[in-house]
Amino acid sequence: GETLEDGQKGELVLTNLTREGMPVIRFRTKDITALRRDECPCGRTTVRMDRITGRSDDMLKIKGVMVYPSQIEAAILQIEGLTANYQIHVSRPKTLDEIEVKVETSPEVFSDEMKKIEEFERRIARKIQSAIGISVDVTLVEPESLPRSEGKAIRVIDERNFD
Repeated sequence: GETLEDGQKGELVLTNLTREGMPVIRFRTKDITALRRDECPCGRTTVRMDRITGRSDDMLKIKGVMVYPSQIEAAILQIEGLTANYQIHVSRPKTLDEIEVKVETSPEVFSDEMKKIEEFERRIARKIQSAIGISVDVTLVEPESLPRSEGKAIRVIDERNFD
């Protein structure tokens, strides 16, 4: 890696030379953030770190764009009638990557009326596209239909073949 410009997002890498017995040199945190060296509105002049926006080990490169599942989750959570349960399916059927987001609806929103479902899916897709910068296909699924896992939820299923 290289040092980035102020405000540019990248992986936070730390070095601590004050530990005499065992210094920490270029420790990769896998956290994505940005550093700012300008003066804070409160008057402090020390380097500040932005909020962590994701993890480099969760990052996906789709159509040349870096996508973090946390961006998609944030967009989903802003829409009433959806649960926090979702899965991201990435595939490459031909030459371009495709992304599909499967989202569980809450029981009171799920409908048998196809027109309502399709409009809701389009609304969600627009919200996610504005968050990540690329178009996605959205599929609404019934409540409790996505698989649950012990421990960390499996959010991303990457079916691309990089051979």
